[in-house]
Amino acid sequence: MNGEIRIGEVYFFILFRVQEQEFSLALVSLYSRPCPTLLKVSVNTLWSCEYQGDSGLIFIDVKSIRSVVAMIPHAPLVDGRQAGERFFLVEKPGFDVAVMAGVEEGISEEGTGTVNRNNVASTIV
Repeated sequence: MNGEIRIGEVYFFILFRVQEQEFSLALVSLYSRPCPTLLKVSVNTLWSCEYQGDSGLIFIDVKSIRSVVAMIPHAPLVDGRQAGERFFLVEKPGFDVAVMAGVEEGISEEGTGTVNRNNVASTIV
């Protein structure tokens, strides 16, 4: 987004048509920017963010999504204090390679899994 990497949870995708033009959009709830203290002490490897929920909702162009990641809950200590509920970024290894090669993962029709806020596929926008 505007040249900045942001992390967001995709709620849904839509195809928006204005006159003769079509736009593929996603409704995304942005996470906060990473905690600067944790980012610094981890040498830019621990992206620890707060979930914003409905207050972080925006529509984005689907083409601006660069990766699919998982946001894993954790409660770190920052400056000796409990930082509250935060989520850290975990990239799915090989996703970009699979996309380049055209590999697709199938979703089993017999699965009964659920998706919730603690185990959700998110995006980097």
